Amino acid sequence: MGNTEKLPLISIIVPVYNVKNYIEKCLDSICGQTYRNLEIIVVDDGSTDGSGALCDAYARKDNRIKVVHRENGGLSAARNEGLDMATGEYIGFVDSDDWIDPDMYQFLYDLLVTHDADVSVCSHYVESPRKIKIKYASDQVLDLSMPDAIRLLVEDNIIRNYAWDKLYKRSLFDDGLRFPQNRWFEDLAIMYRVFYRTRKVVMKGHPKYHYMIRTDSITGSKYNPEKEYHMFRAVYEQNIFIQEKGIWEKTPIFVIRRGVHLIDHIMLVPPSAVTEEIIKDVLDKMHRYDGVASRQLGIGYAIKRWAMYRNLAAYRSVYRFVRSIFKSKRHRF
Repeated sequence: MGNTEKLPLISIIVPVYNVKNYIEKCLDSICGQTYRNLEIIVVDDGSTDGSGALCDAYARKDNRIKVVHRENGGLSAARNEGLDMATGEYIGFVDSDDWIDPDMYQFLYDLLVTHDADVSVCSHYVESPRKIKIKYASDQVLDLSMPDAIRLLVEDNIIRNYAWDKLYKRSLFDDGLRFPQNRWFEDLAIMYRVFYRTRKVVMKGHPKYHYMIRTDSITGSKYNPEKEYHMFRAVYEQNIFIQEKGIWEKTPIFVIRRGVHLIDHIMLVPPSAVTEEIIKDVLDKMHRYDGVASRQLGIGYAIKRWAMYRNLAAYRSVYRFVRSIFKSKRHRF
């Protein structure tokens, strides 16, 4: 397809907070898109390191860029402000420490229009100082109805619960659908609601987005049980929503598995009032699905669930001992 101004406007929302070492590469990759009809909304969320001034300098060079400066309110608040400002027919998100291939939005737009879909999805690279990984790659086009798309989203393998590897019809965010504030894993907490509004989602596993893992970022920081609890909470809420809508009966499996992961990780940190309250709530929610058979969970999860229910103190001792011998104390979300 051509790249004239007659193509629909795509609004790209870029939340920025203290990323002066990354923002130029990010904005260069957006400004250099082969799809030219862009509205680039940069939301400076109270940066104190000069990031905001760099964004202003880019806006002076490219009139497609609109910069708004606001008091720090977090990633969700910044994205929501961008959504309120957006005038494009389509919406995309790019995080300010990441970057994208030059043809990402042309690729997503062509995919969406060709298949008459409401959301198009690509794959992504995971970039770290030591290596680069591709999470999923395939030439197959997945043309998905809403229920099938949500099932893949719940599995979080082929289609991931990220906002940034997708192109959306603007109408999906009408009626005030916004990212939840004061939450970690805000993407996981909203993506299923966005997908529920679709007729069709299309995915082709060509990696176009570069997701940067930074040791100095929120996602790369020291393990925080409350943060992982927010992930569990989002999975549980996703499950409740999908069960109420009658979309897929297997979502409780993912609640139990996520609960087991969370409790395993908490076993490796010193007990506190906070961690014990988290464990209590997670176990209470897992018990709501005691009808899920062991064969559905898988043998490893089934054994762990049985041991946690039977004697958590003994499980803590055994798990810490085993991990001290066979594994490092890394926490994987």
